Amino acid sequence: MAVYKNITSRTIISKIMRDLQTTDGNWVFDAIEWMGEALEHIGSSTQLENKGCVLDVKNYRATLPADLYYVNQVAINNSVSPSITNELTELLSKVDSIQLQLQDTASLCEDCDDPTGSLIRELRDLNNRIVVLENIYLSDETGLQPLAYSTTNFPKALHCEGCVNELAKHKESYFIDGGTVKTSFVSGKLCLSYKAFPIDEDGFPMVPDDISFKEALFWYCYKKLLLGGMITHTVNGINYQFADQKWQYYCTQARNAAVFPDIDRYESFLNQWVRMIPNMNRWSTGFENLGTREQLTRSIKY
Repeated sequence: MAVYKNITSRTIISKIMRDLQTTDGNWVFDAIEWMGEALEHIGSSTQLENKGCVLDVKNYRATLPADLYYVNQVAINNSVSPSITNELTELLSKVDSIQLQLQDTASLCEDCDDPTGSLIRELRDLNNRIVVLENIYLSDETGLQPLAYSTTNFPKALHCEGCVNELAKHKESYFIDGGTVKTSFVSGKLCLSYKAFPIDEDGFPMVPDDISFKEALFWYCYKKLLLGGMITHTVNGINYQFADQKWQYYCTQARNAAVFPDIDRYESFLNQWVRMIPNMNRWSTGFENLGTREQLTRSIKY
C-alpha cells in the first residue's frame, strides 16, 4: 500500500525497548544513527519530503542546505522586486551572524538565566520572515527559469578574472561540487527544489508509518546491538545471521510498499506514458503538467 504519514523514530525506540523487555537506554542515541542508515538502505522516495529554499550566490557559488539528500531542480527568478531581494539578503546575513554568536559561547552573558534565549527567539523570527520571502520566489511559476546542469569542461565558475573564456557566449547553468552549487553568474539568488529526510522537533528522523518500515528498522537496530555486544544471542537464541536475514527481508518489503502507487498516481503514470506526441518541454515548466492527459485535435474533415 502507498505510504502517506510519518511517525517519529521515538516510536521505533519504544518498540525496541518493549519487544526486548529492556530498560537500558545506553544505545538510544546510537539507534538514531542506525535508523538513518537503515532508511538510506531502503532508499525509497516516499520516505523523503519535498523542500524548497533560496540560496544566496556569492562569487559564483552557494552552500547547499545541510539536510539536502537529492536535488529536484534548480532555477532563477529575476521577476522578484529588488526590495524583496535586498531584504532577503539582509536577513540571511543576520542569520549567519547570530549562528556565529551561538557558536562563540564565550561571548554570551554568563550571568543571565538564559544566555541564548534572546538570540534563539530572534533567529526564529528571522527564519519565519525568510520563509515568507522564499515563498515569493518559489511560488511565482511564470518567473521561474530552470537552470541547466553545466556540461562544459570549463564552466564560468572556475574562470579567473581577465580569463579570455569569460568573453565566450554561454547560457546560465550550474554544477555541484564539494557541497556547494556553482553557477555561471557571479551573484544573485538561486531557487532550489530538493528532497530531504524529515525530522521532528527534536531533530530525530521521521519514519514512514508503515509496518514494513517499523519491522525493518527494528531488525536493523537489533543486529547492530548484536554486533556491538550490547545483547547476546544467548538471551533469546537470535544470532546475528538470523537478524540480518530478517532485516534483508523487511528492507525489501518496505521499499516495495513505499513505491506502490495509489489510484491518483496510477492515473498520473498513465497520462505520462500513453501519448502520441512526446512532450519535450516538461523540464522548462518544472514538470508542472507531467501528469496531464494528452489532448489531440483532429483537423481533417471526413
